[in-house]
Amino acid sequence: MSLGSKLSNAKVSFAIFKRDIKRLLVNPVALVVTLGVCVIPSLYAWYNIVANWDPYGNTQGIKIAIANNDRGTQNDLVGELNAGDKVVDQLKENHQLGWTFVDSTADAKEGVESGEYYAAIVIPKNFSDNLVSMLDGNYHQPKLTYYVNEKKSAIAPKVTDTGANTIEEQINSEFVSTVGKTVAGIAKDAGVDLKDKATQTQDSLASSVSEASDTLGEVRDSIGDMNAAIDKTSGAIASADAALAGLQGQAPSLTQAISQGNDLLSEARTTAGNSITSLSKALSEGSLALTKTSASANAAIGKLTGAVTSTTTRIDNSLESLQATIDHNKAVIGHLEILANDTSTGSEEIDARIVSTIDLLREQNEKLQSIKDGLSAQSSAMANDAAAVSGASDAINNAIHTGATNLGQAQTDLGQNALPKASSALDSFAAVSGDLTGIVSGMTPTLANARGTLAQLSATLGQAKTTLSQTDSSLAKVQDKLATAANDIAALQTSESMGELADLMGVDVNDVADFMASPVELTSKSIYPVKSFGSGIAPFYTNLALWVGGYVLIAIYKLEVDREGVGSFTARQGYFGRWLLMVILGALQAIIVTVGDLVIGVQCVSPLLFVLGGIAISFTYVNIIYALSTTFKHIGKAIGVILVIVQIPGSSGMYPIEMMPGFFQWLHPLLPFTYGINLLRETVGGMYSFNYLFNLCILGVFLIVALFIGLQLRPLLLNLN
Repeated sequence: MSLGSKLSNAKVSFAIFKRDIKRLLVNPVALVVTLGVCVIPSLYAWYNIVANWDPYGNTQGIKIAIANNDRGTQNDLVGELNAGDKVVDQLKENHQLGWTFVDSTADAKEGVESGEYYAAIVIPKNFSDNLVSMLDGNYHQPKLTYYVNEKKSAIAPKVTDTGANTIEEQINSEFVSTVGKTVAGIAKDAGVDLKDKATQTQDSLASSVSEASDTLGEVRDSIGDMNAAIDKTSGAIASADAALAGLQGQAPSLTQAISQGNDLLSEARTTAGNSITSLSKALSEGSLALTKTSASANAAIGKLTGAVTSTTTRIDNSLESLQATIDHNKAVIGHLEILANDTSTGSEEIDARIVSTIDLLREQNEKLQSIKDGLSAQSSAMANDAAAVSGASDAINNAIHTGATNLGQAQTDLGQNALPKASSALDSFAAVSGDLTGIVSGMTPTLANARGTLAQLSATLGQAKTTLSQTDSSLAKVQDKLATAANDIAALQTSESMGELADLMGVDVNDVADFMASPVELTSKSIYPVKSFGSGIAPFYTNLALWVGGYVLIAIYKLEVDREGVGSFTARQGYFGRWLLMVILGALQAIIVTVGDLVIGVQCVSPLLFVLGGIAISFTYVNIIYALSTTFKHIGKAIGVILVIVQIPGSSGMYPIEMMPGFFQWLHPLLPFTYGINLLRETVGGMYSFNYLFNLCILGVFLIVALFIGLQLRPLLLNLN
């Protein structure tokens, strides 16, 4: 189509528009109707916006009956409590709903049935008992009875439900507050006792730890002394073993000397008669000494309590036995000296041999005395350093006992035969000498046993020293840990935990109760705040008014253009000729509606964009309705009605679309209301990014679809009715 043709079409369409305006101006009735068409849709929007300006701010007219039958309760923890009275007191200060307090359950229920009250809440008589029953372990959940008249109003039950929830929250808050106050009081009292006991326990524990550490120090010192004593005792054992080894080496020489003495006694038997009485006395004294030695050894051995003590005792007994042997040898030497001095055998060789025997016995006695002195010194050292080393050998004691028995027997024999016969006395003396040889011979294994005992004792002491060293190391670690524990205990009193405990004990139980009743305080920060409910629904009712206004236009004015005063014209020219009148009147409707919204107080962050948005919305809606009506005739008008019906719930104008059934959620993005409402919401609550332009562009898409229907489909469907 050429530019000239387009200008010609526009000229014809404008001529049609100018003719329509002249007709309106010269016809007062038509002019009044036109003005009414422009204003009446605005009244629809303003009326609904004002009516819904703040509906939830007038809920005090919604009467809810309260029947309190609670008889209260008495509890050791919370004292006297009447939760029902507390709820009533709080509701009397609450003016959000029309709380009405009645005397009985029957009155409340009757009022709901008659429609006097929208709802009723009944507090049972055992309400307080059940509320605190959990404190004594016999829990019964308290229950309120809620009656609601759902016939009286569709919205009222939702409002009364909110009231019931409010009472429930108040009761829960009061209960939590009461329990919190009780628990805080108990915790505070327990905390005081806990602090006192904790202080006493800390002092006692610190003292005990200090004493234990000191005791461990003393034990470690004792272990050090014991180690030194063990070292010293080990040296004494080594010396005793060397002495016993020397004694063991002298035993053969002593046996040989006794044998020579026996030979000399045989040769001198004829000259020893005069010494029998003295010899008997010496044997008696020797037997007595050996018997005492044996008795002492047996008594000492019976008291042994350990390896070391046993060894020390044996050595001491052996010393006594050796001393007895030495004393006995001295007695024998004395008798031999008497024999040598007082009685002459008549043979110089025999006398010389007696003297030699005496010298030999003296030499042996000196060695035995030296060994005895060494053992005695070692025994004393061992007794002082370790109570465990107390004896030398049971075998030595047994040998002494055997010798004492033999000497006693010899004494008996001498006592019975010495007086009648000197020869028999000498034979008995020879027998005694033979027994002495046996004793000396028996000393060799006894000394060997004693040396074995000393070796075992030395090994035991070595093991004991190792064990004591390990024990000392373990005790040192324990002592270090005790020192650390003492420091921790000393620091505990000034620790942060004790400070927090002190703060807890100083807390006010009423503050705790308030906190437990409302532990979280909600701080609301509105994003794009809207001051009133009326402002919130203004975009929806404004869009609805503009759609209704567009529908009124196509209902009042003829859609088909006549030829009077214009001449011939095409369908397109006729479409735009009447279209100009419709869109201008629609724009006028939009200006009246949006400016009126601002006048009645609808919140708006950008009034200019609000008005321009209304004009754009009206322009789109008029095009949609005009295109459908001119193209599909009565069917198109019916489609316009259907569209307004589905757009009211499907455009998220009153309720979030997520709350609607699935069909409406699917339909939501296909409806022009969706974008018209969102467009005005941007100017009411606040602009975000390019949302305003986005919704404006989507409305442009609907405009293009409407022009396509009116310009392209209409010529094809002119005869459709």
